[in-house]
Amino acid sequence: MRTNEQSGFTLIEAAIAALILLVSIVFVAQMFVTAMQQNRTSRRFTHATAIAQSKLEELNALPLERLRYGGDLGPAEGGGERDLAEFSDFVAVDNVDTDRIGVVERDKANYARYWKIEPDPGGWGGMYRITVRVVSRRPGQGNTPEEAVLSTVRTEF
Repeated sequence: MRTNEQSGFTLIEAAIAALILLVSIVFVAQMFVTAMQQNRTSRRFTHATAIAQSKLEELNALPLERLRYGGDLGPAEGGGERDLAEFSDFVAVDNVDTDRIGVVERDKANYARYWKIEPDPGGWGGMYRITVRVVSRRPGQGNTPEEAVLSTVRTEF
């Protein structure tokens, strides 16, 4: 008796192997897209924080007699549409449209920046609270704009 000594894959085995490969490639591609979206969102949060920190440092460097008290932190829902000229500005970062980075006109900005300077709500004399809020004008995932709020206390002493 002769036995068949040929070995190899059958058509069904090859189809199953191709299907497993296809599923794994789709899974890896989904992970890649998700990682790109998360990276973009993280970059926007990082930019918002850096922009807020920059304004906070600028306000802290001013002598107390030059600080203007008041301001508003912008609309609660974000979006950066309120315009209090003395206590807000618009900032461009990674702006491929204009080649400008820094404070720009509203229509060319990626971020709206608001600040508020007020006497300490606790009633301590000679203490002031400075709060800066930065909101992305182009929301990422979930249509909720990325934002950062930083606050510090400054004294006259």
